[in-house]
Amino acid sequence: MNLAGVTVQDEHGVFVELGSLWRERPVVLVFIRHFGCIHCRDHVAELLAARPDFERAGAGVVLIGNGGPSFIAGFRDATSWTGALYTDPSLAAYRAAELVRSVGATLDPRSLGKAARALFRGQRQGRQQGDQWQQGGVVVIDTTGTVRWHHASSRPGDNASPAQILAALA
Repeated sequence: MNLAGVTVQDEHGVFVELGSLWRERPVVLVFIRHFGCIHCRDHVAELLAARPDFERAGAGVVLIGNGGPSFIAGFRDATSWTGALYTDPSLAAYRAAELVRSVGATLDPRSLGKAARALFRGQRQGRQQGDQWQQGGVVVIDTTGTVRWHHASSRPGDNASPAQILAALA
């Protein structure tokens, strides 16, 4: 898995090399499905609640979506995420992170229960903003560039828990 040289874009369209993100501290790369995804919004709510734990662990948390840079502001508004947030319309980072892209995975009926729970917790599905067939995942990388943990979501709502991510940072 070689993510260091892959570039993503910020909300202004400025390209950032992923390898620059973990030079000074470990980083948790959280790949979301797309910017309108109810499961992704729910995952971000869990990550926000655990943000002090990530800070105590000395790690940065970076979200990566795959729609256009113009979608970032709306996602921030919908989730209250103020941290690092980039997009990869080319899906190059998703491929480098060995994440699933599949129609079958997206249409997996097991994701319906997770969607109902997200709705119950106050999340809402937005309009599709990015590749709807792309699944998300999490990659924990230390300052040497070594991947310490990798979770590839097998379907919508198959999100890594903050506890799993924190265990990888320990």
